[in-house]
Amino acid sequence: MGDAGVSIETVTDKANFEIVSRRSPAVSLTYSDYTVGWICALPKELTAATAVLDQIHPGLSKPPDDPNAYTLGSIGGHNIVIACLPNGKVASHSIAISVTQMTRTLPLVIFSLIVGIGGGIPPKVSLGDVVVGTPGDGHQGMVEWDFDKAEDGRLFGRVGGHNSPPTALLTALAKMESQGELWGYKIPQYLDDMGRKWPNMVPGYTHPPCGKGHKIAGIGLEPEQVQSDGAKRQSDDMRVHYGLIASGGQAIADARFRDSLDEYLGGDVLCVETGAAGLNDDFPCLVIRGISNYADSQTTDEWQEYAAGVAAACARELLQYVQPSDAVGGRSGQDILSHVIDRLEIMRIKLDRIENTEILNWLTPIDYGPRHSELISKRQPGTGQWFLDSDEYYFWRTSDSQTLFCPGIPGSGKTMMTAIVIHDLSTQFLQDPSVGFAYIYCEYRHRNEQRLEELLASLLKQLCQDRPFLPDIVRHVFSRHQNKRTRPLLEEIIQALMSVMVMYSKVFIIVDGLDECQTSDGCLAGFLSQLTNLQAQCNVNIFATSRFTPQVLKTFKSSTRLEISAHDQDIQRYLNARVSQLQHTFLALHVEEILNSIIKAVDGMFRLAQLRFDSIQTRKTIKKVRDSLKGGSVYEHAYNNTMQRIQELDSDAQNLAKDTLSWITFAKRPLSPAELQHALAVEHDEPDLDHDNLPQIEDMISVCAGLITVDKHSGVIRFAHYTMKEYFRQTQKHWFPNAEANISRTCVTYLSFRTFESGPCHTGRELTERLQTYPLYEYAACNWGHHARGALSLYFQAVKFLNCETKPFLQKAESYAQSICGRR
Repeated sequence: MGDAGVSIETVTDKANFEIVSRRSPAVSLTYSDYTVGWICALPKELTAATAVLDQIHPGLSKPPDDPNAYTLGSIGGHNIVIACLPNGKVASHSIAISVTQMTRTLPLVIFSLIVGIGGGIPPKVSLGDVVVGTPGDGHQGMVEWDFDKAEDGRLFGRVGGHNSPPTALLTALAKMESQGELWGYKIPQYLDDMGRKWPNMVPGYTHPPCGKGHKIAGIGLEPEQVQSDGAKRQSDDMRVHYGLIASGGQAIADARFRDSLDEYLGGDVLCVETGAAGLNDDFPCLVIRGISNYADSQTTDEWQEYAAGVAAACARELLQYVQPSDAVGGRSGQDILSHVIDRLEIMRIKLDRIENTEILNWLTPIDYGPRHSELISKRQPGTGQWFLDSDEYYFWRTSDSQTLFCPGIPGSGKTMMTAIVIHDLSTQFLQDPSVGFAYIYCEYRHRNEQRLEELLASLLKQLCQDRPFLPDIVRHVFSRHQNKRTRPLLEEIIQALMSVMVMYSKVFIIVDGLDECQTSDGCLAGFLSQLTNLQAQCNVNIFATSRFTPQVLKTFKSSTRLEISAHDQDIQRYLNARVSQLQHTFLALHVEEILNSIIKAVDGMFRLAQLRFDSIQTRKTIKKVRDSLKGGSVYEHAYNNTMQRIQELDSDAQNLAKDTLSWITFAKRPLSPAELQHALAVEHDEPDLDHDNLPQIEDMISVCAGLITVDKHSGVIRFAHYTMKEYFRQTQKHWFPNAEANISRTCVTYLSFRTFESGPCHTGRELTERLQTYPLYEYAACNWGHHARGALSLYFQAVKFLNCETKPFLQKAESYAQSICGRR
């Protein structure tokens, strides 16, 4: 602790304002003499707070680890310390840090005033009024809200309410309110005093802006009915309001959002602000706000100085009703010492918590919590219970070092099932701190943000959040890089992750949508490798979902597998929940028919059920409903996003995907993987097949983003869902306008290879060998003409082929070709 050092002489500035010590010159003040804290967020608020002090005290030296700058002074018998945030730092967590540091340096601060400006809720309050946060029906004067707590479709949610302000302040407030009603408030007098002592503060801080009104938005008034609040201020007096203040992490500048928040909090909100949101319940304080705007799109700075002035004047008046003995409480030295020790411990914990949050957010800003909350809020009760009751899931959850891999076609409900699994684990192990779990929702649209380092750092961040103390290894990584402004290396993240994992008896890692993880720079391959390595080194259970992507399938080929598809009971629950939307329409008379039709069409694809139901809600006759249920327009919504993914691939991958999908869509029969490989390897200007040009089956499947698969029973390569073929046939003009011509040309080129110039095979053995070496030969010979018939632009090429001397096609194909060209 520092002290004042020498006695203070009286000095006088231009305003004749004395800067003196409250005590005699022989007695110096220390930080232990200050019992009232005063917190400001803006320089204008600090200016107003300083101006209402009776006396300004000289500064004291402070601990080197305290970044706050303090203004010391007194009002009446109270010694006051004022702390203000650094310029530009107005976030709620910055205020929490400032308050925590202040109470550590000044442990005898019994309570604090959070004084400054805020946004008013019209027409309950007006510009230039003051709102004091006081307890009321169901609240303690201040309620905290946040975007991350959004639920039930809202953009925000309630985080919680703070403890009631100290009794001494509430008693003083009652006195001030009573005296204000009887004799009027002294706030105008204090503003006049401020102007006399500090002429530079006139008129901004001491008078409302003349003629500068603020039109109130969002309260249902027509433009011509909206009166300038500046004009109102010329005739009416400033008012002090007592009630609820809503504090959030972000400023509000939208009237509809403001009113929606007020409605959500019971219609009792008088003011919205950002300063008090980060303060903990154990910090005794009272919030006072001067109204400088209406938290709408018309917010300006012109009322800020006056609002800061009236708020500071209100705080000064309040302190006149607080006895110094009320602040100290008449406690003994031992009580004060105990209080100091308790406060210091609380402050240490709070500082650690704030520092921990900073370090974890430095690791990665990615937070999957809001995504998970959004998903689980849409779950219908009982959905996915079949999965949770399965033997595979039970074995995985109750065993050690196990992997449960759950592939599924696009739209089958993999992401929702992931959310259900996360929710189940958090419920099962809620009371067991020895079990840790972390999860990732991979999203293709955010793939550039989900690099390998970010994915692993997110797992580390989540596992650290569940620890009572931040592990030292994470602090050390932060310390090594913070001052250098560098990022942790992959090796450092992996080492820290493994060190944290061994602190648990068991760890669950849940990853959804591995197929949506970016493949560039080896991200997917590296992530799969690290997951496998973590499981080998630590007791880790892995749950993963993916489309049927070869790279992922290969990684988990020996793992327990449980395919995810939309079960009828889940579809039924979902549709039953939406049937209520039909109760007041003619559709209610046909509910059973509609539900049966949708369930029949789904065939394991949950997304299709959603789209089918959406498609019928605007139909006006049952015939149009039935046509909609039979139509394929909904497929565009189901598969356009997947095609967009393919469009964003590099040109080689994009061409391979489109050629693959084109062949599977328009082939006259299902093709084997080998047949399709040869079809895609044909180069139209080459006389022979280059076997080095054969694409890998894994690549063919991978670039198609889960749309195709190899049928495990028949061995053919096909679409993962029957609706995909319908979609591509309906959108042929967009995706494959020349499909028939290209396929026909490929078949003709294939049959024209020099290796077939010897003519047809003469023995069965010779034919078998040819078909094994050239698996597309039979399909091309039998079907080239069918494709040519659908592509008139190939007519002359077809004639040329038929006229060639050697016809290296099967006899059956020759008759097909002759019939097509009219040469039988």
